[in-house]
This record gives sequence, structure tokens and C-alpha cells, in this order.
Amino acid sequence: MARLLHGVDFSRYSERLYVVGADDAMSVDCVRKIEEERVAQGEFFYVGRVPRSRAVGQPWTTAPLTALKCMYHVARIMYVYRPDVVLCNGPGNCVIVGIAAFVPRIVGIKHIPIVYVESFARVHTLSVSGKIMYLLADRFVVQWPYLTDKYPRAEYIPHLL
Repeated sequence: MARLLHGVDFSRYSERLYVVGADDAMSVDCVRKIEEERVAQGEFFYVGRVPRSRAVGQPWTTAPLTALKCMYHVARIMYVYRPDVVLCNGPGNCVIVGIAAFVPRIVGIKHIPIVYVESFARVHTLSVSGKIMYLLADRFVVQWPYLTDKYPRAEYIPHLL
């Protein structure tokens, strides 16, 4: 995600919200490094830490409960900070964030554009998260040209992550 953020025009977004897994210290450190100089200029960022929607190896039978717990925390954060755009990549929690950003659109409150970047590792097929986000995202980015043949709404942008 850090490499992806280097392409963002931060002058357009003086307040930024990052939603990361509660146990993802590396992402929090990365965000702090990216935001260090901007905070000195009076800009604001917030890191919302949420429980995983599904742990690696967790049985699918218990996944709905942990996903609901994650959704609750994400929805609270999204309600308080009301983002103007959502940029996400990766598994699990990004789907919950995508759903939380999509719901206000459905009920007519706010259209929050969603941009999803599929993993570089996905060469021939989309991940489960990618398949779900393909339905929700306004812009769906892949890093292999073959995927645009199978998924016509996908945009091919090489070497992002």
C-alpha cells in the first residue's frame, strides 16, 4: 500500500483515514512514515484499527461472526470520518471497507468512489476479495494485462505494488 500511496496527490486530501487490521503494526509504521512531514504542515490523518474479518485458517463457519465484528468497527470509523474516496487493496478487511463505503450509495446518503487494486500475485484469476470488489469498485485496477480480457471493467496499470 505504501508504494500505491506515493502516487496520491495529497494536496487534494488534507485529511486522510487509514483502516488497518488491529494486529498490523507494519502498516501502521508505514503510514506514520508517509504522514510524518504532512502532519508538520498541519494536515490530519487517522489510523483506524479494526479486527480481522477472517483470520488465516479460520473455519468458514465462524467467518460470518468475525466479519460482522469487523463491519461494526469499520462502519463506526466510516461514519465518524466520512471519507470522500476509498482506496484499497489486499484481502479480507478491504471487502468490509468496500461494503461500508458502498452502503451510503445504496441508501442515497453519499457516493463514495471506491478504487480497488488487485494483488500483483494474481496473474490469471482474481482473488476472492477481488471478485467481490469487482462488483463494488468504481475503478478496479489489475497489474497483469491478461486479467483485462477476463474482466472488461478492469484497468491494467503495471508495477503498482
